[in-house]
Amino acid sequence: MRASLLVRASALFAAFALAACTGAKVARVEDPRLPQLRAMGFRVAVVPFCASAPVDGFLTKSLGAVGEVLALEGGSQLPERDAVSAWMRRDVVAWLRQSEFDVVEPWASDTLLAHAGFDAATMGDPSRAAYIARALQVDGVVFGDVTRWNRSYYVVQSTAEVGLSLRLLDRSGAQLFSTERTETIGSGVSGGPTGYSSALSAPVQGLSGNVLADLTRSVARNAAMDLGGTSEEAARSQLAPQLSVVSLVRSKDGPVGSGEVVEVVAVGTPDCEVRFDIGRLRVGVPMLQTSLAPDARGDRAVYEGRYVVQDADPRADFPLFVTIARRGGHAQKSRYRWDGALRIEGALFPF
Repeated sequence: MRASLLVRASALFAAFALAACTGAKVARVEDPRLPQLRAMGFRVAVVPFCASAPVDGFLTKSLGAVGEVLALEGGSQLPERDAVSAWMRRDVVAWLRQSEFDVVEPWASDTLLAHAGFDAATMGDPSRAAYIARALQVDGVVFGDVTRWNRSYYVVQSTAEVGLSLRLLDRSGAQLFSTERTETIGSGVSGGPTGYSSALSAPVQGLSGNVLADLTRSVARNAAMDLGGTSEEAARSQLAPQLSVVSLVRSKDGPVGSGEVVEVVAVGTPDCEVRFDIGRLRVGVPMLQTSLAPDARGDRAVYEGRYVVQDADPRADFPLFVTIARRGGHAQKSRYRWDGALRIEGALFPF
């Protein structure tokens, strides 16, 4: 009995000790010139993020529960570390677009850098900032590093932890901004007054994928707002429209031949201008809003667009992109890539 009490006491002590780690840790350095540069429309490129987080417990035990978040833009097919890095990069880009920065489209900057001879490692190397800025013709380059992405379970305490480092370097390679942000959230005894009887089940809920996903989005959002110099309220007031689903409707497997229809469906923010691109073959094909579904979290609209394959279209694989923008010339827009390749086969190109 005494040994059992000692074990319980030790477990509770450890859980309460972990409570001190719950919250946010931020180390931020900003060049005094940055606010003025932002106001002048400082043009930046956000290059692919890296992940220097410790291997032990990172991603492999946590990624499966949030895999659905990585479905768009091919994230679900990436290696585990690259998948989370790409996810956080997309969120940082989305929030930076609500600031005064002029943010280059990531797919465009990645393509240009690849053509210039940069590989994945050199794209994310801060020592190459000056070369990257010149290659992309931008004023500065944003580098990111996922420093923590983990969750742990200890008897009656669970903790999710996410860390992100952001750096902005100018065309000369000089640093204009850096932030090191780590956020944690606990569940169980240290997560609140749950009472000992319910504490054993609370950590299981704390380990759920949505908690880690929400924390990941929180870190990316807050780090981007630190860099962008915007408040969350101001950023949300001009938030770019979003798509939650991008899909290609197929009546059969295989290529789409001459006279057949490429049909694209997307679900997202209502009353927007939505278009899809078949690589550079056909750009800006309009999509019409066909239905609207009320939702307590925000209404969602269904958009549909079609393109009839022409005889003169080449036989090739093409990427499929969908762009959503607010009507009336609003500058904010979001661009998504369908997770796959579209095979087109025109009749005039039999080989």
